[in-house]
Amino acid sequence: MRAPECPKAALVEALHSGRIGPPEAAAVERHAAACASCAALARDIERIGEAVRAPREPATPLEHQRARLALLRRATELPPSRAPWGGARLALAGAALALAAALVWSGAGEALRPAEQPAIALRFQLPPHVALDRGTTLRPSVDARFEREMRAGLDVVTLTDGALDVTVRRLAAGERFIVRTTDAEVEVRGTVFRVEAERGHIRGVSVSKGAVEVRHAGIVATILSGGSWRATGGAGAAALPGMVLPPAPGGSAVPAPGGSAAPAPGGSAAPAPGAEPSAPAAQGQGAPPAAAVERKRAAPGTASSSSPATHKFAEAMQSLARGDYARSAEQLEAFSAAHPGDARADEADYLRAIALQRAGRSAEAAAAARRYLARRPNGAHRAEAKKIAGN
Repeated sequence: MRAPECPKAALVEALHSGRIGPPEAAAVERHAAACASCAALARDIERIGEAVRAPREPATPLEHQRARLALLRRATELPPSRAPWGGARLALAGAALALAAALVWSGAGEALRPAEQPAIALRFQLPPHVALDRGTTLRPSVDARFEREMRAGLDVVTLTDGALDVTVRRLAAGERFIVRTTDAEVEVRGTVFRVEAERGHIRGVSVSKGAVEVRHAGIVATILSGGSWRATGGAGAAALPGMVLPPAPGGSAVPAPGGSAAPAPGGSAAPAPGAEPSAPAAQGQGAPPAAAVERKRAAPGTASSSSPATHKFAEAMQSLARGDYARSAEQLEAFSAAHPGDARADEADYLRAIALQRAGRSAEAAAAARRYLARRPNGAHRAEAKKIAGN
């Protein structure tokens, strides 16, 4: 049952339309505060005003076509009973006027010019199943700077700064997708991954699905689903990817020992003769044991894999992989002391804390992590070291 209308309802409408002065407006507002009918009317007027002021999205060409076809269909439908010819003429005239009003209201007059009018399918039926190829998508970070070039089956994204989350469709034979920086290339097939760069130099790659091949400073590494890789040292320094070991209970994944590096076919230039490859920085981040990094043998002209520093680092990593954590901690400490300028010294200091933690020597592990944080203000594993140190 509807409440009777208040005699002062017209004053409420005048208040909202601005047709009364301030003294009368104050009186009407006091009345509306005490009168339920006028208060409801004021709320209704406010809602109507908000609806009128709200921006309306312009009709798309498809929506306009549907409305036009609906009007034409209603105009041509026969009534249930035969109406006199005069009534039919009035109905057609009314439909024509309604159609003209709809065209003017939607502003679609320009879309109906003959040169731009799309073909209208009067009979359209979807097939039982439509397989849509969503293609390759790029989701850049806020600070990302990149360029994309596609030609003859080759899709190349040149990343200068920031990060890209990339989803690559399954490529056909002869198609290639490459993310390129000034010092590295990442090539994929049907993969979901993330690549980061800074000032044109690659900083890291993480793979959510599939596998990617990283070619950096004469090294080829394959990162499988769930794995990740980070370049350590200064921007553009060679990174030596390593296999990701399955995480120990309560621990974090660490790189395993491995062979030497391989040159990137068609990739960046190899390091200068005599240069030491830098440290591994691949991390599992919850990856399964299969999330590993494939390492290939070095070709002549790259850094020697039989140098004393490389040999000592490999021995320490082998001890870590065998579970001889105490021995590995000693070897890593000796390596860091003997080769403080080696790019792998960052990894050695961090992995020593990991080895001590897995050996059950928590206090020494925390001390090693604190030493890493003090000695490596720009270290690649500061976040992990803070957790071990208890910060």
